[in-house]
Amino acid sequence: MFGFLFRKIGVANEGQDDVLPFKLKSLYDGDRGTTDLYANDAQLRVWVPEPLSVAMKEVADRLDRPLAKYLREQLVVYLYGSHELLCMHDNNIGIFHPPPPSKPDSGTRFSRAHAVDYIPGLGKNIVPLKLFLHEKMKADLQGLADKAGIPLSQFVREALVSHFLGHTVWPERNQLWSREQQEIADGWVSGSIEEGRVVALTPEEEDALEGRVEILRW
Repeated sequence: MFGFLFRKIGVANEGQDDVLPFKLKSLYDGDRGTTDLYANDAQLRVWVPEPLSVAMKEVADRLDRPLAKYLREQLVVYLYGSHELLCMHDNNIGIFHPPPPSKPDSGTRFSRAHAVDYIPGLGKNIVPLKLFLHEKMKADLQGLADKAGIPLSQFVREALVSHFLGHTVWPERNQLWSREQQEIADGWVSGSIEEGRVVALTPEEEDALEGRVEILRW
């Protein structure tokens, strides 16, 4: 629910500097390597069951927050705690670190057709995601996955299930996809299967495209 909290703080602070009683400060001495997590220079591939994908989008829409940002916030909570996330927000560090100045606009414009990536044979019951995040966050998630003895994609998927659907729901126990489709999804995650690309689809064609890869960058 951090999207709602941040939105309320942002509104309250307009001309009201005394609304927040204090800013949270780090509880740890030294550098944890989380001061600047703005650069989303790593790619995390994970497939999720279709009901989980629906829940993720509806929660983000309900909080009026881009899904990519919401997911990165929740992964910060998972890795470093809710106190650290609020500390990052209050002090403009971590994933809230200001981006570097943009380069001057050259004025050149290129017209490119909208491209959609998809995985042939995947079907509609599995949704492949590409989430862009800081390389440190991905490395820390990988470390936890290694300790748990499971692949990174599975580790993140289980974390997302527990966050969005709770601990008493497990979609894979009532899976609606075939073993072949899961093997295709796992192959895409590992990089042994690459997605295809189509361009110039109508909105109806794009919506009907099976195996469409959701790109979560901004």
